[in-house]
Amino acid sequence: MEIVWTKKPGHGRELARAAVEAGVGLVVAVGGDGTLGEVVDGYLAAPEAARRGSCLATFPVGSGCDFARHMGVPREPAAWARAFAAGGLRHIDAARARFRGPDGAPRSRHFLNVAALGLPGDVAVTVARRGKFFGGVLTYLVEGALAVVCAKAKRMRLTVDGVEEAPAFYHLLAVANTSTFGGGMKLAPSADAEDGLLDLITIADRTRAELLALLPRAYSGGHIGRPGVVLRRARRIEIHAEEALPLNIDGDAEGAAPVLFEVLPKAVAFRL
Repeated sequence: MEIVWTKKPGHGRELARAAVEAGVGLVVAVGGDGTLGEVVDGYLAAPEAARRGSCLATFPVGSGCDFARHMGVPREPAAWARAFAAGGLRHIDAARARFRGPDGAPRSRHFLNVAALGLPGDVAVTVARRGKFFGGVLTYLVEGALAVVCAKAKRMRLTVDGVEEAPAFYHLLAVANTSTFGGGMKLAPSADAEDGLLDLITIADRTRAELLALLPRAYSGGHIGRPGVVLRRARRIEIHAEEALPLNIDGDAEGAAPVLFEVLPKAVAFRL
């Protein structure tokens, strides 16, 4: 067994890809969703032939750990060890986002949880600037409430599985592979990381009072079906906007629209 420490943003991606290409059979991401996201991105950047002999696992010790929450991965070491010993290999879906980087150049990134624009994009930018002073869950809740107070719906145009839709105003547009986001918010409560589909959640233009009422409901999944909130499933989603809308991928500010999301069915071999 070899323990390797990440030293900078993006280093987990480099280390994971190098490990897979070197024939390492198991790569364990020790950290939160950010660390796991980098490891998954590096794993999927490796050649397919190399990935056939490698799998991933995670020991969740970060502030949010939404993937572990969704998949039922324990956070207590002894419980994790027992679950790991009793678990088996599962092939789960991943998603790929192609978008515009901060420098305007095309970029892509793989992820396992949730990517979003609108209010979550604004929150990701703010958290990156201010830090998580209240911890993961409370920070996202406070910043989310502050963002709602200043909320203004953005005009976006969607193409879902090849069908172009008329432009509309949205406060939130999220693409989910797993159910929770922002440290436990059940943004896509019925999402399934093994169904070969992405859950698309949209919140249309609403009053600030209505948005504030939706925020606490989202922690139980109770926002689904409320006025202005729509859930559907798709394999390929394109989003265009008339302005540079920040993109939030697993809590990180990662660039801006336009963005193309695609599901990669059974792409990641995971030890769970």
